[in-house]
Amino acid sequence: MMGRRGRVRTVAAAAAAAVVTGIPAVLAGCASSSSGPVPAAGGDCPSPGVSGDTVKIGLIYPDSGSEFVGDFRAVRSGVDARVAVQNANGGIHGRKVEVVWRDDESNPAVFANMAHILIDNEKVFGLIVESFVAGPSVQWLDEAGVPAAGVAVDASWTGHKNLFSSSSQFSSDAAADTIGSYVRANGGTKAYVVADPTAPGTSGVVSQFRSSLQSQGVPVAGEGDYSAGASTPAHVVDGLRRSGADTLVGALRPEDFADIYAAAKAAGVRLNVALSAAGYEKDLLAERGADMAGMSVLVRYTPFEANSAVMRTYHTAMTTYSPELEDADQEAALSAYVSTDEMLHGLDLAGACPTRDAFITNLRQVTNYDAGGLIAPSNLSAPTAPATCFAFVKADASGTKFEPVLPAGGGTNGFWCGKAI
Repeated sequence: MMGRRGRVRTVAAAAAAAVVTGIPAVLAGCASSSSGPVPAAGGDCPSPGVSGDTVKIGLIYPDSGSEFVGDFRAVRSGVDARVAVQNANGGIHGRKVEVVWRDDESNPAVFANMAHILIDNEKVFGLIVESFVAGPSVQWLDEAGVPAAGVAVDASWTGHKNLFSSSSQFSSDAAADTIGSYVRANGGTKAYVVADPTAPGTSGVVSQFRSSLQSQGVPVAGEGDYSAGASTPAHVVDGLRRSGADTLVGALRPEDFADIYAAAKAAGVRLNVALSAAGYEKDLLAERGADMAGMSVLVRYTPFEANSAVMRTYHTAMTTYSPELEDADQEAALSAYVSTDEMLHGLDLAGACPTRDAFITNLRQVTNYDAGGLIAPSNLSAPTAPATCFAFVKADASGTKFEPVLPAGGGTNGFWCGKAI
């Protein structure tokens, strides 16, 4: 899901210029299993992008052409940091990983052209796709047998064996009961769902919200559409009030959800739960803290505030290898970092002389991919199955910080895990 600062993407490291002596050893924990001293690959392989000492992958993301490009500024930093960690630990089977990037200009036709350039001219092995306009290209990428890892904007991504994603909350048309469980556990008994009909993948998200809520005995009392400039928060609040709901659930730009939530509170509407599909953004909280106080956001990865070894490793990697990014606590950076990790993991599993077929076959057999603990476990062998584990964060009562909301008993590494419905 994307907001103006983070819609699809698919989120406290300070910038630092110096590389600490011995840092590769600190970061070794997030390198693929082929990291560490290994013999040189010792010869070219017949696969595209693979030489005796390098393997070349492509990156496509929007660097221009849309009001949403600001959401993606951190993508290259996330990719560069994860690749640098890998190269500092021996690369992939002794080969240095190289990245060639292209701008899709937020245009599906340009995306297709850039993908062809990377595949046909640059001869990359595979693609990292951090884009919301890839949809029309997924069929020919499948037919060409090109492996790709990235953000699944909608369910079309899951129907292709060569496309891998663990960065999207909603890459399937199916649903899990997890969101309903969270709402129910926090006092929600009747929900009103609001969505932006112009956003990619919104209809699927709303359908999953509805199914999840109803599975836990939380009926959806009403639904509304909202697009900034075409509607008003007051109009949505009127529908919310008339529905009698005590829960507001949204698939909107984060600032739009904050507008509606603030208007509801100002109008005296009592809500037990306000849950947004996006909005886990420190800069937005700094600007709109009072409006967001009490608002929950669901995420598919370990919250940045979690005092965990895996998050410390991520911060160290970003600070060391992407110091230009002033704040690594951005969904775009982490999404790109995870997509890159997934690509590198597939290359590792493909063997010393990797082929695209081996990459796809072997990575598709992984049943518990979690990017070293950064994300909830994902079964890559069942790409059409819904995500069943999420983390939730909540803006505190003062609206000054996000706090992870843990399930009873702590859950699975802090994740709320349910079951498919």
